[in-house]
Amino acid sequence: MKIETSPFIQTFRDLAHSHELWQHPFLKRCREGQLTLPEVQILAVQMYKFSKEFNRILASILSCCPDEEAQWIILDNLFDEMGQGDLSATHPELFRRFTRAIGIPDANLLEFPATVETQAMIQTYLSLAHQYNYLAALGAICFASEGIVHSLYSQLYQGIQGAAPLTREDLIFFELHIDVDDSHAAKLLALLEPRIQNENQAIDIHRAILEALDARVQFFDGIQRRIEQMQTFTSLACRPAIPSNRLAFQPLVYSHSAS
Repeated sequence: MKIETSPFIQTFRDLAHSHELWQHPFLKRCREGQLTLPEVQILAVQMYKFSKEFNRILASILSCCPDEEAQWIILDNLFDEMGQGDLSATHPELFRRFTRAIGIPDANLLEFPATVETQAMIQTYLSLAHQYNYLAALGAICFASEGIVHSLYSQLYQGIQGAAPLTREDLIFFELHIDVDDSHAAKLLALLEPRIQNENQAIDIHRAILEALDARVQFFDGIQRRIEQMQTFTSLACRPAIPSNRLAFQPLVYSHSAS
């Protein structure tokens, strides 16, 4: 007998809405418009590292998916991510418009390493379909990514706008995701709800959503850590010059080490 799915769906929504992610100090500073341009640059580099991997994340779910209707939903999402066939409008390219506008050339964007927290979030998403199943992975995309993007990116948008004079074209990546990803979430929800046939499936989806949300908290922990390193370096740089026989302090914000 099929278990009513609506309580499961509401549980997933509640998990996403009440998660500690929304209390993260970095997001609080975004909401209050307190970010500086260097802090936005730190955020932008790490966001790009994840954003450019999102196609691979969707493809990893597709590779585990035997369901033709689900395949179509994933491909539709991928088609949007790839600019609907226009290479100048792919989502990574739209993000690079933003990073160029805040003073990060493409070459530097590629050179700066991902933090260990960013790498962990990417790996978490890439592994969900293999660890659980395609439904659980799509649940994480629905409730921990597409379904929260409107709120999450709106808050980031507030912080970014307060730090630098940017045009609407510079911020098209954020505006597009704030406007469009709700429709992606709705399509995923319509796909998921009738396919949740038992409590074990619901438990797997719940676990996948929680792992994805926890990874996003750690992602912002990594952003905050980089900011604190930058502030430490700036503070030390303002001190009187050290004797020439001592090693100069090396900046930590974007060292080639991922740690």
